Amino acid sequence: MNSASQNKRIVERRARRSAFNRLGTYLPTMIILSLAVPTLIYLLFMKSMGWNLPIFGVNGVFSYATPTGSSLILYASGNSRTHFISIGGNYEVLLAPWRNYFENRRLEFNEIQTAAQLHKQKSGVLVLPSAVSLNDEERAEILAFHAKGGAILATWATGSRNGTGDWQGWQFLENLGAKVVGELPVAANSHNLVLTGESPVSHTQVAGQRIELSKTAETLLRTRGEMVGARFMNWSRLTDDDRRGEGAVVFGEASEQLGRFAFYAFSESAWEARTLGTYDLIDDTLQWLRREPTVVRAAWPYGKNAAQVIEMDTEEGFPNALPFASMMRSIDYRGTFYILTSVAKLFPEVVTQLALNFELGYHGDVHDSFKGQPTVVQEQRLQTMRRDMASILPEVKGMTGFRAPTEGYDATTEKLMQKIGIRHHTADPNRTDGRLPLLIKTEGVTDADALVVLARTQRDDINLYGEKPSVDQTVKAMNDDFDLALDTGALSLLSVHSQNFSQDSVLAASMPSFLEHLKQRREHLWLASAGQVAEWWRDRDRLKLSKNISSNRIEFNITVTGNLPIKGATLTVMLPQKSIHAVVEGVKIGMVKPTVSKIDEYRSALIFDSLEPGSYVYQVTFSRI
Repeated sequence: MNSASQNKRIVERRARRSAFNRLGTYLPTMIILSLAVPTLIYLLFMKSMGWNLPIFGVNGVFSYATPTGSSLILYASGNSRTHFISIGGNYEVLLAPWRNYFENRRLEFNEIQTAAQLHKQKSGVLVLPSAVSLNDEERAEILAFHAKGGAILATWATGSRNGTGDWQGWQFLENLGAKVVGELPVAANSHNLVLTGESPVSHTQVAGQRIELSKTAETLLRTRGEMVGARFMNWSRLTDDDRRGEGAVVFGEASEQLGRFAFYAFSESAWEARTLGTYDLIDDTLQWLRREPTVVRAAWPYGKNAAQVIEMDTEEGFPNALPFASMMRSIDYRGTFYILTSVAKLFPEVVTQLALNFELGYHGDVHDSFKGQPTVVQEQRLQTMRRDMASILPEVKGMTGFRAPTEGYDATTEKLMQKIGIRHHTADPNRTDGRLPLLIKTEGVTDADALVVLARTQRDDINLYGEKPSVDQTVKAMNDDFDLALDTGALSLLSVHSQNFSQDSVLAASMPSFLEHLKQRREHLWLASAGQVAEWWRDRDRLKLSKNISSNRIEFNITVTGNLPIKGATLTVMLPQKSIHAVVEGVKIGMVKPTVSKIDEYRSALIFDSLEPGSYVYQVTFSRI
């Protein structure tokens, strides 16, 4: 057979082969490419929308690529080490808590010691742990890192001495954004961090949360900054007048070009022995410094910053409740009266008038503490107080609040409260470490009937009268306590006693000025009865939030459980850049859309007028327009 005939046969044989056989070994490659190319295009598009690209780890599971600029750098300054040695100290004591934190949180970090190493760092978060002694080269490199957009977390007296250990002053910290105005005297006894709720640097923390610091040789610093994330206060959350504008944690973002900055005005030795709350604070601070946006459930409805409850323990001097009620009506406020029932039976007409416009709750049968009494005695007393009220009012089912006489109660008291239908308990200031309501879920009790504990957060008239204050001093004390609650996003709960509200009393003379102070701040304040706060707190518990966060996008899911809608549900968004706008869109067409409201330059509120039971999915992006 000649070659022409042979070639002809080969061509005919190939023509008769199937398409699969003709493609041969190229088919798998073509299939892979046909899937990989569209997938790659999709992933690149979604990354541009803010998604983190998934990657395979060594164990074959999906993880997410670390966002650009999220590296952690621990600067163990060699000059600072030398300085501490020269004064008989050990810089390792201040470095070790950070290494322990990173290990506990399983965070990778790069520890460097010289300005030359710092020069190579292009971005990320630079931690300056009490880097007291810095030479000119180190200062220049730190400021250059910040100018390039690098974020900085500095602590205690960083940069207060030069490279040879001589005093330099506070100018270096002031260049970054923290103005040190002095040191706290040891006698101030203000070794408690009181946190701001829903702050960008403490957004997972409870408003007014108290973190006790250890007393150390390194004094606490008095600091001012653009924003305050925590304050130094005593155990009772009080501070001197001249320190009210100061912060223990300050933070800010001076410009779009500079990186973010946060400062802790205390040394590492102050928190190394009590890491639980501090680790959470550091978590939140680092997330903000990385410009990672996030969203959390707000403490209060309709975008309000704080809540105020004013209640009267109505006992001796029972008729004084009427002028107090008149003052509450003057600001259109439905306050709460806790009634001591053995006295109430002597003034049924007063009780009847109060019931028309105000919330009534129980203050016990007689003015004796419940704490430590046998269960049978406590149960008898609770039944007695209910019978007393039923003899005055035709309907007492709506009385679901309780305040123990002398703030004396125990776990038995709270269990018996729920048994007889009590749904909120106004308690003593030490009932919680934070300053938000506490939801007590008891076995056998539905979530809808859970007991809400409202801790008294303001000094009451008994506290104040021990100091024999004037009217002006009383007004100032009440205003100061309220202002702290407003600043920290907390519950402000003022309790007054009827026996101290006579016409010629300091308390009665002080109340109108305090109420005027509230009126001036009502735009940011939820003025509510104790029962309304408790009802909201149970509703808030029905609002479940899950989220997926990337560098410039948040996708979150809301689930409303139960059978009733939630009114005024609010979420707080931490913004990735200063003064940027949050833009919210429902993932599904027709989904109820929230109102976006500015809180400050670093946060926005998403306010839902009403959310029916069900699930909702939203996407938040950010815009300069």
